Amino acid sequence: MATVEEYLSQIKDLTIVPPVLLSVLSLDDDNELSFGELEKKVQSDQVLVARLLKLANSPFFSRGNPVANMKQVITRLGFKTVRSMVAMSMTDSLFSQGNYKKFRDEVWDHSVAKGIFAQILCEEKKFKKEAELAITCGLMQDLGRIVLNTIDRTKYVEVLTEFQTSDSTLISLEKKSFGVDSYEMGSAAAKLWKMPDIILSSIEDLSKPVAEQTPLGQIIGFAGVIAKLTGHGKQEPGTVEKFEEYKLALNLEIEDQKVFLTAKDEKLKTNELYQFCSTL
Repeated sequence: MATVEEYLSQIKDLTIVPPVLLSVLSLDDDNELSFGELEKKVQSDQVLVARLLKLANSPFFSRGNPVANMKQVITRLGFKTVRSMVAMSMTDSLFSQGNYKKFRDEVWDHSVAKGIFAQILCEEKKFKKEAELAITCGLMQDLGRIVLNTIDRTKYVEVLTEFQTSDSTLISLEKKSFGVDSYEMGSAAAKLWKMPDIILSSIEDLSKPVAEQTPLGQIIGFAGVIAKLTGHGKQEPGTVEKFEEYKLALNLEIEDQKVFLTAKDEKLKTNELYQFCSTL
């Protein structure tokens, strides 16, 4: 089987992650300069512009006042919301590669739910800075799966089929079929494409024990567990135990797991960004 380096040589000349997305992800300050840069970068992709204009004029955000250009969109929705929407809009196309429903349902839906749950958790814990990054990092954590899917779509859908019909973990099935797993592949690809350090760190957290993860990594990890326990992706062996481990690491007082999960899932379903994803 191929090594990580051999797989990287296969993808290094492919435009798997759009340059616009990479450049937008690097904008990390909500100031006048980054506001203007975001507008300029988004304007370079007319399909993205059309999608964001449609969203800004939708019932979710318009409040009855139509907007006609990206400057108005960013002014209305805010820099961070627009940046998250750009990430969602563009990763949507990445998760759709291969034209089969299984990859999108198992990986994309889980990634979106994980990112939004992570944002909700950050806001509840008053982690303002982390909340601004949570959705994007949650989405990009699954970069390795996008890469493996791109390298061999037939093989990856076979991995997903076995995952959904067995008690094996997805990471172990990736390793068995490809010789590498999506954690290794995601970290290597993020370095190859010079993604921001915060995204690389969140990907690398996936392979670490809970206690060794960064604070943001723990929040995103817990969000991923919540996503699986609320039906966004298949539950794997040890998911319930992971819930307890993250709860202790984050010092959360949760008396009734079922009540907690139901409340979080209701928040997700009424979240404007989650509703936005249903229109993609």
